[in-house]
Amino acid sequence: YGSDRDCDNVKLNALDEPADMFFSLTESPWIRAGKIINVQDSWAHTDNGTAIRNFTATDVPAHGVVALLLTDTSNEPDGIFPPCVVSSQRTEQNGTSVTNLN
Repeated sequence: YGSDRDCDNVKLNALDEPADMFFSLTESPWIRAGKIINVQDSWAHTDNGTAIRNFTATDVPAHGVVALLLTDTSNEPDGIFPPCVVSSQRTEQNGTSVTNLN
């Protein structure tokens, strides 16, 4: 653990019953958009597969916590819409729009 492509993510179930906990990977400033993410449970020491753009931790116990290690492995597959990054939408550092992308 601990490469520059790793991100720890902890989710707390504040409910009085077990719950599935969904989160969007594209909304995190620490996870690079447009990547396939390998998901590992840091406490259970299990490999929870891969995720693209979102992940659901299932059956988190009441008042329980899930601690995940997220590692980007490769670019997401072609054909997923909408794209995470659109190269035609660029701005200069001063905030003006870039119209000529050549």
